[in-house]
Amino acid sequence: MKKGIATVNWATICSPLENGGLKIINLHHENNAYLLKFAWNFAYSNKPWSFLLKVKVLKSKYEFRMVYRSSSRWPEIKQFYSTILDYTSWTVGTGTFINLMVLYYFFNKYCRVI
Repeated sequence: MKKGIATVNWATICSPLENGGLKIINLHHENNAYLLKFAWNFAYSNKPWSFLLKVKVLKSKYEFRMVYRSSSRWPEIKQFYSTILDYTSWTVGTGTFINLMVLYYFFNKYCRVI
């Protein structure tokens, strides 16, 4: 038997115990999930922090201002924000019949035009 450091594939380590892994959380996937959740809340939340951040960093819905403080997170957040805006849409009913009173109520209650 050869002595030395045992090397094991990271995907194997992150797999369940039943599959021979150690059930360690893949931090890359975990980080992406948290960044995606942050970008979703940034895009669609009506909370004060989201509104303040939009005013500070967005020129328009799709265009960011130049942020002068360097950050290791902003490039990834921008990417996820753009992905969310590109791949989400709202469908009202079937599209053949729309109750305008319900739509007016929903828009005033849940949506904010920026």
